[in-house]
Amino acid sequence: MDSVLSIFRYRNAEEPIEIKGNGIELKIKRGIPFADNVEFLVKTKNFKEKVIVLNVEHLRFEEKKSAKTKFDVYIDSDGKYEDFVDVEGKGLESVFIDYKMIQEVGLKEAYSKVFEKGYKAHERLINVINKVYPDVIDIRLFSEKIGPEVVFENGRVPMYAMGDGFKSAYVTLSFLMNIENGYIIYEEPENYQHPSSRELIVEGICESAKINQIFISTHSIELIDEILETADVDVKFFVLELDQSSGKLSYYSFDAESAKFRRKELEADLRG
Repeated sequence: MDSVLSIFRYRNAEEPIEIKGNGIELKIKRGIPFADNVEFLVKTKNFKEKVIVLNVEHLRFEEKKSAKTKFDVYIDSDGKYEDFVDVEGKGLESVFIDYKMIQEVGLKEAYSKVFEKGYKAHERLINVINKVYPDVIDIRLFSEKIGPEVVFENGRVPMYAMGDGFKSAYVTLSFLMNIENGYIIYEEPENYQHPSSRELIVEGICESAKINQIFISTHSIELIDEILETADVDVKFFVLELDQSSGKLSYYSFDAESAKFRRKELEADLRG
């Protein structure tokens, strides 16, 4: 979320950000907080009174139909956020993912989230896991007390006994597989990940991107390399630049092929 907020922290960065591609138009601009909404968030969500508001307009074209979602995102000084949604036409699913959210979601909750979408979502999740862990046959809930278990050919292991990287990746995949024909905002997927679990998350991102629009902020050249190597969908990069003298924040963009040629430039920018 910091990556989005940084665009609007400077007084002269008031122009909307517009992103278009793959049948989707996204516009983000600074909004004005409504007193009633702030009061509600302070009383019910433990928000700080000082908030930033972003107006988001999302338009998706599906064959000859379009679906528009407008919503305000209220973010307080501690980083808490809440959406107030106004939908026109068919509703669109959305989710914001960051490390804090992943840590707050339990394994049983993640398991239920996948099956709420249906068995097809569970199959997609297992297929993604098999690309990195081919010995995993299934993940099932046999006992409420034990929670989800990972099924192997020669037995099963409680999910809670698996490595932290695998558990974190599984929760992430539960979000990625739970959205269809919507959009996902994912902040720094590389945070606190082992190479194998990062690989699993990249596989999940690329699979989910076949039916969703995904926006990722990252400081990892390794993550970019893996996405470029794995993705079979359109990938577009946006690089933010801050003018130190004026405080104005701008951006430039390029496609995946250009990113491969500009890798050294990207690496130098990401690692300072």
